[in-house]
Amino acid sequence: MLRLLAGEAARRFGARAAVESGTSRLSFADLDRLSDQVAAGLSHRGVRVGDVLALVLPDGPEFVVCYLAAAKIGAVTAGLDARHPARLALLSRLDPDLVVTAPRLLPSLPGRDVVTLPTTLPTTLPASPPTGPTELGDLPPASWLGALARNEPPPPPMPPDPGRPVVITHTSGRTGPPKAALFGDRQLEAIRAHGAGVRWGRGDARLLSHPMGHLAFATRLPLILQTGRTTYLLPSWDPESALRLACEKRLRVLQGTPAQLAAMLDLPGKPPSFELVLSTGGPAPPGLIRRLREHFGAPVCNRYLCTEAGLGLGTRPDDPPQDAELTVGRPRAGVDLSVRDSTGRPLPAGEEGEVLLRSQAVMSGYVGDGDPRVFARDGFVRTGDTGFLDDLGRLHLVGTQSRS
Repeated sequence: MLRLLAGEAARRFGARAAVESGTSRLSFADLDRLSDQVAAGLSHRGVRVGDVLALVLPDGPEFVVCYLAAAKIGAVTAGLDARHPARLALLSRLDPDLVVTAPRLLPSLPGRDVVTLPTTLPTTLPASPPTGPTELGDLPPASWLGALARNEPPPPPMPPDPGRPVVITHTSGRTGPPKAALFGDRQLEAIRAHGAGVRWGRGDARLLSHPMGHLAFATRLPLILQTGRTTYLLPSWDPESALRLACEKRLRVLQGTPAQLAAMLDLPGKPPSFELVLSTGGPAPPGLIRRLREHFGAPVCNRYLCTEAGLGLGTRPDDPPQDAELTVGRPRAGVDLSVRDSTGRPLPAGEEGEVLLRSQAVMSGYVGDGDPRVFARDGFVRTGDTGFLDDLGRLHLVGTQSRS
């Protein structure tokens, strides 16, 4: 699926930026072309269908090119945060067939097949860059993709297979060691269909608020390709740089975790205007939702899910303001929600119990260590969070252990 979407995105959006860091820029056309060359290179190195490719890279164009290249040959990408203190332990549990990294991010790994890219592209966002971003499509691939890229066609397309695994993303580890959740074509297709349907284009540019290996990017790449959404990156997230970039690029949607958005409220000066504020990565407290709405003068949506579920709940921009303040909204299209007691019995409105989610986007399972009891017998995912439904079908959370 990703191979077809990348080709169509290249045809439709061409020179539009797919990824921009402030000093480097990769268009949709170049993303498709370069990922073809890296797909050929990976195949030449012996990477086969079902092999695991671990990416221990800074967030940037290299990550997207390698992820898309792996998908084109049926390999499975596992993105590991280059700054995560447990990255070596996570790498050992995955036991990947190939590791792609950048200088000084990993120690020597005897016995592993490791490719270190020749350089890391500059990703510092200057206050007033004297020139525009470097067009990566104009650079020789060898200058930043090294021996991974081969100037030849990739292997022929594979037949469709909804069960083919595509990407591994890790839970946050707030309830124990991070777990590796596997998503395949079936799940990515459900996420794409939910977010874009049959339409192409009209994707609002966004500032990435999570590492690229996180669920928010790793499973949303099909949606990004179909909508032509530009993804803006920061070398490391801080509220001042994030808000400055949002102003420079005239972003219409501000997205971040509750903690990230709260940090923006304390910055001096007049706040910029947005059409929508999205709070993701965990439920936001009522006071924060009110402050965000008043500070930025825009509707605020409260989103909720766990990594294993793929899709979750959320309030909508046209909902009454108190919905986002008091609840995490209603299930999104195609998502089933259930609140159950300790025996698995569904509870009526007003009674507290464990929150469970089900959709076509639910992960295939864990890779390596992981509790299989996360799945109920009827396919629901146990989130570990506690809440209750009200008479309008909105979910109120009273205790969270979210793994997203």
